[in-house]
This record gives sequence, C-alpha cells and structure tokens, in this order.
Amino acid sequence: MRQFYLSDHRVFDLEMSDFDFKLYSYLCKNYDLKRLTCFVRMIDCADYFVVPLPKIKAALQRLSLMNIDYVPLITHKNFTYFDMPRYKYFLENIKFTKNYSNKGFNKVKQNIYTYKNGQYE
Repeated sequence: MRQFYLSDHRVFDLEMSDFDFKLYSYLCKNYDLKRLTCFVRMIDCADYFVVPLPKIKAALQRLSLMNIDYVPLITHKNFTYFDMPRYKYFLENIKFTKNYSNKGFNKVKQNIYTYKNGQYE
C-alpha cells in the first residue's frame, strides 16, 4: 500500500521541471493519510534521488512558490517543518479526510461510482 497515493490532476497543469514533479510525487507517496501530515525528511529525499541537499532545498523552494487556486503546493518553516496544503485541500475535496484510511478509501470508491467517470467537480 506504500506505493499507492491519491494524485491531484491539477498538478499536471503547472509548469514544473521533471525533478520538481518527481519530488512532489515522492512527497505525496510518503504523505501519512492516517494522521494527515507530511512524513518526509530532506535527507531521505536526497538519498532517494541521489542528489545533494541544496538541490532538494532549491526544488522545495520552487514548489512553495507554485499554487493552485491560491493554495501553495508546499509550505515550510526554514526547511525544518513541511506541510502540503494543496494536497490536504485535494483530499478534503474528494471527501477523504472525513473518514480515515479504510473508511476514506471506501468513501472515495463510493463517490467514484456516484459521479460520472470518476470526475469530481
């Protein structure tokens, strides 16, 4: 279940580099859906992508400047604490956050059957 993650289709509309997209996808994969917190360390990202830490910091800074509907993708405090407000907002839109984990997945599945072709408005 670790490789499964819910993805926001609006991210594809943003102009971002391949590395920034890979980093954002990695952050989404490691997002804790039970506690609704971002669970990642910069050193883990650098190790996973085999790049130096300053490159990860620069990419996170670029991601923090991008936003969808005025909600930033990433927020951080001096690169110590991270938050993903757009991902939280996306989960709320698909009604995933009202119920945790198993109930949330069942709610999403029910909504997909309810709406046409699984598209949310």
